[in-house]
Amino acid sequence: MKPKRTSSYGFTLIELLVVIAIIAILIALLLPAVQQAREAARRTQCKNNLKQIALAIENYESTFSVYPPGRLGCDGINHGPCNGDTNAQRVGTSGFVLLLPFMEKQNLYDSFSLADPVWGAYSTTWLTPNRAAVATRPEPYVCPSDTSEPTISITVGSETGPAATATYAFNSGSFGPSSGIGVQVKTDNNGLFVYKTAIGRQEITDGTSSTFLAGEVLDAHTGESQNIWTQGSRLLSCLRNTENPVNTPPGTGITTSPYGTALNGAFGSRHPGGAQFAFADGHVSFISENIDLATYRALSTRSNGEVVETP
Repeated sequence: MKPKRTSSYGFTLIELLVVIAIIAILIALLLPAVQQAREAARRTQCKNNLKQIALAIENYESTFSVYPPGRLGCDGINHGPCNGDTNAQRVGTSGFVLLLPFMEKQNLYDSFSLADPVWGAYSTTWLTPNRAAVATRPEPYVCPSDTSEPTISITVGSETGPAATATYAFNSGSFGPSSGIGVQVKTDNNGLFVYKTAIGRQEITDGTSSTFLAGEVLDAHTGESQNIWTQGSRLLSCLRNTENPVNTPPGTGITTSPYGTALNGAFGSRHPGGAQFAFADGHVSFISENIDLATYRALSTRSNGEVVETP
């Protein structure tokens, strides 16, 4: 009798390569969907952050009958509300610091020594009493899609230390770089947040549902788009305008260069196609980078009389 022959079957090299190719194609098809799902989750969290900021501003207004100033005090100008200010009054602290008690961040607020100017125009010691607070980055002030570095190194006087960046900035209005760097941008802008002056809700005659409170910014760690959340500075930290369209890259568009760096003061985000904004009635909307520029600018003014459809 002849022994029974048995056969064993396995994958050939060609079959193995085909299987690997199929798996690679499936991964390539699936990856964009996964990335889109992750971005959707990040965008939702970012929207929730802006809602929390809008609610904090509302609670601040309910307590003090005005919105917080965009910047505590002035800098070197002597105009209007800044006329006659002493050096000690020329502090540069951002209104985002004043919102901390309404953001469930009372301990961080208490860690600031507001008697010592956090960002005084003539201070050489801001880092000494406020070093830890200035370097802290509150999570509600940061969008998960933001790719900015969390801190940047700042030198004031003889001191150098880390200052934390953030994603969001107040709406100063439609006056921007083409107005120069003077009073129109600092104290006389037509939005809701300016130097020193606290604006009241009753001044919003264009309607709270069509007036920006705050929006997102790009590249907060760069010189062209610096956004330190504890500092108030026109065209930069925490005070932006709508002269340039949404998502205008930092350093491009209409710019001015007070420090040798081109500044455009624009809002923008890492979300594809636009950025998110909080409105004075508390809602948050995604504003397309293709929005009509006149409409976009109208959404940033408080009392210019424009008729704008709520986004």
